[in-house]
Amino acid sequence: MSLNEVPQNNGQGLRKVNGRPKIVVPEGSPSRNSDSASFTLEGDTSLNDDLLSISGSVTPRARRSSRMSLDSITPRRSFDSRTLSVANSRSFGFENETHSGSMDFSPLGNNSIYEIVMNTRRKNWLNYPTVADIPQVSLSKNDLDDHWKTHVREYVENIKSEYQIFQSTNNIRNMNQTEQLKELRDGENMNEELFEENIKQGDPGLISSVPNFYFSDDFQLDNPRTFHKVLDAIDLFLTKPDMKVQTRRDEAFFELRDKLTDYLDIVETLLVTEISKSSHKFFHALSEVDSIQKRAYDTLSKLEELAQNIKIIDGDNINKKISHLEMIFKRKNVEKLEQGLLQAKLVLNKTDECSIMYKENKFDNCLELIKSIDHLIKGDDSVNKDVQNWTRSWPYKLSNLKTIPSLSTTREFLTNMKIEIGGKFSLQLSNLLIDDLRSFCQSIEPNETLYRIQTGSNDKKQTIFTDKFSSEIGELIVKLNRCEELTSAFDLYREKSIMELKSVIKIHLPTENIHSDNKDVIVNTHDEKQPNNGSTSGSKLSRLIKEQTPAEFQSMLLKIFTHALEALRRLYGHQKLLLDISLNELASVKSPNENQHNMITQLDIRTGINEIIRIIQLRTGKIIAVRRELNLSLRYDYFLKFYAICVLFIQECEVLSGEFLTKYLSNVLASQIKYYASAQSSKNYRNIKKKIDAEEWVPYIVDPSIQSDVNDIVSSIDIDPLSWTAILDMTGNFSVHENDISDTSSGKRKNEGDEASQGHRKSVVVGDKTFVASSSLLAAIEVIKELMALSINLPSIYLSNFEKLCYDMLQYYNNSAMASVTQPGNSLLKTGRNLSIMGESLDCLAEFVIIVQRFYQRLSNSSRDFEPFDPSHYTSLLEQYQASSNKIYTANAPPLPA
Repeated sequence: MSLNEVPQNNGQGLRKVNGRPKIVVPEGSPSRNSDSASFTLEGDTSLNDDLLSISGSVTPRARRSSRMSLDSITPRRSFDSRTLSVANSRSFGFENETHSGSMDFSPLGNNSIYEIVMNTRRKNWLNYPTVADIPQVSLSKNDLDDHWKTHVREYVENIKSEYQIFQSTNNIRNMNQTEQLKELRDGENMNEELFEENIKQGDPGLISSVPNFYFSDDFQLDNPRTFHKVLDAIDLFLTKPDMKVQTRRDEAFFELRDKLTDYLDIVETLLVTEISKSSHKFFHALSEVDSIQKRAYDTLSKLEELAQNIKIIDGDNINKKISHLEMIFKRKNVEKLEQGLLQAKLVLNKTDECSIMYKENKFDNCLELIKSIDHLIKGDDSVNKDVQNWTRSWPYKLSNLKTIPSLSTTREFLTNMKIEIGGKFSLQLSNLLIDDLRSFCQSIEPNETLYRIQTGSNDKKQTIFTDKFSSEIGELIVKLNRCEELTSAFDLYREKSIMELKSVIKIHLPTENIHSDNKDVIVNTHDEKQPNNGSTSGSKLSRLIKEQTPAEFQSMLLKIFTHALEALRRLYGHQKLLLDISLNELASVKSPNENQHNMITQLDIRTGINEIIRIIQLRTGKIIAVRRELNLSLRYDYFLKFYAICVLFIQECEVLSGEFLTKYLSNVLASQIKYYASAQSSKNYRNIKKKIDAEEWVPYIVDPSIQSDVNDIVSSIDIDPLSWTAILDMTGNFSVHENDISDTSSGKRKNEGDEASQGHRKSVVVGDKTFVASSSLLAAIEVIKELMALSINLPSIYLSNFEKLCYDMLQYYNNSAMASVTQPGNSLLKTGRNLSIMGESLDCLAEFVIIVQRFYQRLSNSSRDFEPFDPSHYTSLLEQYQASSNKIYTANAPPLPA
């Protein structure tokens, strides 16, 4: 058989026919047309046949149209033949069954339904597509047979032989290309001329029949001009969608399709021709690949052997060098160990030096040495000059000895020493501040403190410090910061300041005088140490407080409060000074640690000052509570001074601290006022009853001070009298005399009987009215003045109590006076007394009823907490007084003329 014979396919892969190797085409390969199924090339065939067969067997291409793929066809008998059957011809892109797959028309790919519904191609349609235009899509069912795995295995067994043939022909490297080429060239003595003749079988001139615009780089089918060129005057009747011209449309379509198919065949034929010219060179190059690959394998084997030899040689050299380096490292490690031992020894020696300095009280030098030893233990010689000088000649970097157990005792010793030094510095700081606190309080008199508080002046003395004092404080704070004991020093000062302020109360408490060996020994009861009988000491102190006179007790409170207030002022000055110096010191540290930042919030001694205020108020409240019953007998003006002292202290504490820290002292004072107001009722009744029982109803000498009090009572209807408001004024010399224990008028004035010879007037002027005075009338006026003065100076919540006291006292006076001269039959006694004097007294007090009503009415206008008596009460009281006056007048009236 000649070279031009067609290869035969017997299903067994590559075989020889008449001594020539042939490439087998698998059975069932589709042919180009109906004639090509059993067609055999006539005459000469070229190498293109073999190439096409190989290509078809290696890479078969899936076909979606009726046109056969180039890879699975054999050349036609004549390239000039353009006769194609309609049934097997290729369908053009305008056919409904095919789609371009372009994403420009359908984002779903080949989806004709989307293209029709969305009208992406034929946008010139007048109407939207109908249901008839949309092809029905039959969806496959997902039901699988239960025995689908068995069917798959059977199908695999059936196609196993064919798959083996495909594998053997799919990879061109599996073929013996070298032998095939030799048989192609030597077996048939094929000459070069015949080979060239077969190649020239395709006529390159046919390409000229294809229009040039198909080969343009900017060929765009969607361009209307290009599209009209492609149609080449063929009318597809696209503007007439009716079925009348369907036949003509199909004929035009097939004509256009056949013409384009011919153009495509011409191009493919030309490509096959050009590829075939170089096919023999391709097989030749392929045959050389195996040779090159074999030589590459040999080269790699030799390189691997060479690498092994080099590795052995290098391993010996490297092992020698490693052993040498190990010796060097070992020697350096020994040297480092020796240096570490020297470093530990130096730590111990410097620790001994530090201990000696501590015993010699060289705290500054000791503290600096401790700092250097700490750096030496840490192995840090970057910042400390002492460590640098000690280890300047050492060859290696210092080691960190903190984890060495043998030095834990030394480190603990240094830490304790630093704590003890810090404690000594803390004690020095506290003593210095306490001494300044004492000297400041001693330099200010109580009257000066009272004047400053009541006038509202702020002399800023508490923030004035000498330069020497500030310098000493600054040096101690620097030292405390170095030994990291600044916070504990401030805590110590807080505790000491609390103890110092506690002692302020102790030093002013009453003492007991013990006569022993003709000497008066003063013993502080509160300093007696009685661990087994503490209650006895407390009871003794309570007894001494109760034994104090009102003057002594109020003087004691005054001294405690003024001393404590000045101490608190100085403490706030200390707070500002300590904060300023300590914060500046912390800010000057180059590398502050986290503890220093957290320390800032602990340097404020305000919490200690607030605690002092609470303690002082608590203890003074307890002291006042001891004398609660005794304070009930105080005269009104001295009770108001006692009230003023306590209120001034409470208010000043609130001003200094900026907050109300405790209610204890305020509650004690409120309770004292409540009991004092309650006690006034029985006391007033008792005094009025005593005066009326002893009353002889004779004119009584009126002291000028009594008339002045009457004038104040009358003026109180419109304004608070200055003499009453001045009672709370603490700016003058405050003193209480021992004879002022009770609130009787004898404590303020001398006996009126002693003054009878002075010739004073015997009447009381109330406004524009004059009344003859009696002893009981003056006592009642004194009570009214006291109650009004208390009403003005005490909190407004007690106004209702004092108004009731005034009302009850006036009513009681009327009832008691009339009862003293009334017979059981409700007629006046003929006692020989001057009842007109009684009538004058009752008429005078009737004027005071109106004054009292108007006084409390005025106070109610400025107080929301007070609601005065209903005017009907006072009207009823005036009627009682009027009835009593009428009865007295009737009894004293002369008989009618006969």
